[in-house]
Amino acid sequence: MLTTKEICDLIDGKLEGNPKLEIFSINKIENAKEGSITFIANDKYKKFFAKTSATAIITNNSYQHIQNGHDYALIKVDNVYSALSKLLKYIEQDDIEQKGISEFSYVSTDANIEDNVSIGAFSYISSNCSIGKNTLISTHVFLGKDVKIGNNVKIYPGVKIYNRCEVGNNCIIHANTVIGSDGFGYKPNDKGEFIKIPQVGKVILEDKVEIGANTVIDRATFGETIIHKGVKLDNLIQIAHNVEIGENSVIAALTGIAGSTTLGKSIVAGGQVGFNGHIKIADGNQFQAQTGVLSSIKTKNGRYQGSPGIEYYNHMKSSVVFKSLPDLQKRITELEKQIEILTKYIDNE
Repeated sequence: MLTTKEICDLIDGKLEGNPKLEIFSINKIENAKEGSITFIANDKYKKFFAKTSATAIITNNSYQHIQNGHDYALIKVDNVYSALSKLLKYIEQDDIEQKGISEFSYVSTDANIEDNVSIGAFSYISSNCSIGKNTLISTHVFLGKDVKIGNNVKIYPGVKIYNRCEVGNNCIIHANTVIGSDGFGYKPNDKGEFIKIPQVGKVILEDKVEIGANTVIDRATFGETIIHKGVKLDNLIQIAHNVEIGENSVIAALTGIAGSTTLGKSIVAGGQVGFNGHIKIADGNQFQAQTGVLSSIKTKNGRYQGSPGIEYYNHMKSSVVFKSLPDLQKRITELEKQIEILTKYIDNE
């Protein structure tokens, strides 16, 4: 719970109204109830001003207090979205904050734990791990031998990080993600049996990487699987062994990247995109949802859709033709019949 004055101070706003009103939740203005704080950053939502039950509203400095028969406070700021982001960050920290190392966790005696690290109950920190300053390890987290975790990292419940993998500074790893599981490497023998190829590499996450829940990143067969600085990965993504993803790329849920594929910088991939193995994608390319990328792309900043993926606007044109195929087939059949009749007529002349 926060008061309107506490929120105002937190987001550097100007308060109009009662500074002692109590806030318990945040919601959209059309759904906000008493005890909620909401916001307006777009004029099309002004219509909800008159009927909202919100206890407090964050607005731009230009908005005026509107009487609606409900006691609410107005918190005016220079930039609503910036203020909202600050408030949400505070709420997030409050939700997950834990202090110190739980007595119910296990930390190896030779692990290197720096200042202000929190480790939740039933987490396991293996031999020779290192964990940087101000890092949060939540409950039921496993860190294997020789794992390195940087500063200001948040690792949520159930995350598993296998031996020798490395996580940079300011990273976020959400619940039940697995980093460093074996790559999918097998070779058939003379009997047709698939023999496992040992996977002895590791995974490296550089700084400011965020990974959603239930995502899996395989360790390299040898060498590294690398997720470069600033990459954002959604939930339920599969990244195979020896993949490399370039800086500031964003990839949506259910995408799969096969082994030894390299994505350039600032790649954007929608949901359910599939990348073939052993290909290279140039910087800045974008892939619409469910695109199948079968071969390397050498040109930068393209847009692709379809499976196999083709240039976006060509795909849109092709879709128009594809939807018309039944009618086109019918017309061709009718034309063939007419040609057949004309041919018979000519032959009889």
